[in-house]
Amino acid sequence: MGTVEEYRRTAWDCLKLAEATSDPRTHASMLELSRVWLGLAQRAERNDQYRLAGYRAKAYECQVRAQRAEDPQRRADLETFAQLWMSLTQPIGDDFRGAYEVASDSSVSPRQH
Repeated sequence: MGTVEEYRRTAWDCLKLAEATSDPRTHASMLELSRVWLGLAQRAERNDQYRLAGYRAKAYECQVRAQRAEDPQRRADLETFAQLWMSLTQPIGDDFRGAYEVASDSSVSPRQH
């Protein structure tokens, strides 16, 4: 699954291709593809918003439970969980990569075998 940015970039590419062609069928096809990619971008954006709302709801639930907790350790744990859930709503910087991912930086080149 792509990101909203990738979908919008592909839609833009389709628009540029539609603009560049003189064939009416290709022009119409590229415009339709652009609409499809924009629709995918809008759906992905909504899905992202729903996911973030879910994280915020979990954080709020932990905060409420922490306020009601009588055990200080349980209260501290719930407050930590609330902070962790809220941290999931914050954007991840470009430096974040999984262990299997290669940096997108051009200074890193794949090893030749």
